[in-house]
Amino acid sequence: MAIDPRNYDLDELRTASDASPLGDAGWPDDDAAEERDDEPTADESDRPAADAAFEESVTRDLVAMDHRDGPMERPYLPALPASLTAEALIFEWLEFLVLQAGRESVADALAFYESVGWLGADAAEALGAYLAGIDDARANDANRLDADDHRVSLHYVARLASLAGR
Repeated sequence: MAIDPRNYDLDELRTASDASPLGDAGWPDDDAAEERDDEPTADESDRPAADAAFEESVTRDLVAMDHRDGPMERPYLPALPASLTAEALIFEWLEFLVLQAGRESVADALAFYESVGWLGADAAEALGAYLAGIDDARANDANRLDADDHRVSLHYVARLASLAGR
């Protein structure tokens, strides 16, 4: 893998994904919102609204993950939560990754996420079992996961950890 998630921390990922000015609580800061131009930039007007909304959601989740009571300990997600909502998120996440870079790259990424403490052994094993059942002809096997893909993965880890009560 070309991008190494061990090299970033939550602040770095939050900065990289900052699609809108956020205050300390993870919600739009009134002062920053006033300073922002209401006219979209060329980049903003070319991007689909769903992409911008997703990036803001990622930013809010990472801020919330960072502001929990006490510091989060690794692994962030020791085991997968048992609920239909969690299962839907798992399939959504794995399908996204498979479409980005193919199943083999995703298996490598999951092993790597376990090695850096994003996933516990139980979570990584369960995700591997889910991954074995996903095969999509639309997968871009020639592609590699990049920093944005890893940021999205951390977002899903945070969401699943919140479902597990962590």
